[in-house]
Amino acid sequence: MTRNRTIAAWVLVLITFLFLFSGDVKGGPAAIWPSVVAVALAFITREIYSSLFLGALAGTILLANGNVFSAFIDLFAKHMIPPLTIRWNICALVFSLMMGGFVELLNHIGGMQALAEVALGKGDSRRRAGMGVFAMGWAVFFDGLASSMLVGKTMRPVTDRAGVSREKLAFIVDSTASPVAAFALISTWIALELTLIQNGMALYGETAFNDAQSFADFSSYQILIQTLPYRFYNYFLLLIVFLTIWLGRDIGPMRRAEMKKRRADTSPAQEEASSAEGGSAKRRIWLTLIPLGLLIVAVFGGLYVDGLSKLRSPSGGDGMQRIIQAFGKADADIVFVTATAFASVVALLLLRFFARPRTSESPTVIFFDGMRQMFLPVLILVFAFTLSSVIQELETADWLVRVMAGQFPVAALPAVVFLLAAVMSFSVGTSWGTMGVMMPLCIPIACALTGLEGGAPPGPIVIATIGAVLAGAVFGDHCSPISDTTIVSAFASGCDAIAHVRTQIPYALIGAGIAVVLGYLPAGMGVNPFLLLIVGGAACWAAIRFVGKRP
Repeated sequence: MTRNRTIAAWVLVLITFLFLFSGDVKGGPAAIWPSVVAVALAFITREIYSSLFLGALAGTILLANGNVFSAFIDLFAKHMIPPLTIRWNICALVFSLMMGGFVELLNHIGGMQALAEVALGKGDSRRRAGMGVFAMGWAVFFDGLASSMLVGKTMRPVTDRAGVSREKLAFIVDSTASPVAAFALISTWIALELTLIQNGMALYGETAFNDAQSFADFSSYQILIQTLPYRFYNYFLLLIVFLTIWLGRDIGPMRRAEMKKRRADTSPAQEEASSAEGGSAKRRIWLTLIPLGLLIVAVFGGLYVDGLSKLRSPSGGDGMQRIIQAFGKADADIVFVTATAFASVVALLLLRFFARPRTSESPTVIFFDGMRQMFLPVLILVFAFTLSSVIQELETADWLVRVMAGQFPVAALPAVVFLLAAVMSFSVGTSWGTMGVMMPLCIPIACALTGLEGGAPPGPIVIATIGAVLAGAVFGDHCSPISDTTIVSAFASGCDAIAHVRTQIPYALIGAGIAVVLGYLPAGMGVNPFLLLIVGGAACWAAIRFVGKRP
């Protein structure tokens, strides 16, 4: 089997040279090939490291016109090292390492085990454990990557004790992280969303009326609020996650993973051993909640204070709008790193002076051990940055837009845009990159097709199209095997990345299918989005109830 996978990898890499005969590879059909190689190898080999690396290598071979030696050098010199000089990428790597150390400190404090006792209770432990993970995913709503890391690692002891498979844990973690952060009105996403909406409206004004100010002054925050009912995919996926936990029914690969876990389950013995922890459970819970609470307060406080210092008129607008504006201006990458560092120092001191030692190792060693455990996820992020750089130079996203954006009825625009955003985000593994490419193109198209006049508020088709971009971008962010949140969710949950993707995709496809058929298509015809949410929610329940089966 290993030999066959190796042969498949070599075949895909060799096919790369055939694209050299198609002419200019930039912005052409060849531009999608590196993503195809990475995704195909990820499923064939079930090994993400070489898949990402070979996908990026295939792209550099195309850019180097078949010169393998030059391509290998460019892979490192132009596409691996330069992304590591970008502050956001550096902060993402440092944040991931520090969060690994922070969570390891919490685990040694012992509050996670005590919280497991509270979460599991005496009822249906699997349901209670799943609901605990689901609820925590909503609580950590301010960033998808932070949610994936924090919820996955801290709730793993709970789900392990309850007999929930690691694949199920990764699914719950990943499918609540980005979908929740994407429509949270206070999050690291909102700055990009507001900026893209404002720029897209201004671009249409400049194109149609020779006046960028025709729509630039229209409240992008108000438009963003109006798109909330049109985030069909986010809502349907979250409902699917809830239903799989509550009804105890799973589909396909996830059901097999749950059956495998339950056959190997030894939960009765584990519960006895765990409940003999001693009488300091409450103390350990508080020692765990203090640094967790400080982390959340530091993130929110840091985003607000840093953003407020960058606002031109801090006193303008009402309270909530001023907070939103401040969050939009803040340097979220720096805030997350410093907040995690602060919380880690507090956790280290609490473990050193107040928690009963559970090992002979010093808190500092424990912290660095947690960072060491994050080396492989960080390495994957580096490879993902490399592939993203190659894809960007090949102009993959632009080609996808040109190919898929053809002539179609205005009513079909939201559905087509959602599908395009979903395909693009899955191919390139980034929601932010997808939004950055799609929004400046789709907003002017939607405004032009609906005949929007200067200064007039956008109509339902425009609002639904913007919502389709934002929701479709989330699809790839938590489904693509080359997405950072997918990778981090899998590793934080202790699950193989490819196993996580294979078990999660059926649910994502169900949510996406319902979003298109019962969401964006009728929304384009003028149907009330709230009615569509009810009908689509009923379809989600029917899918899990009648297609899903109990393990």
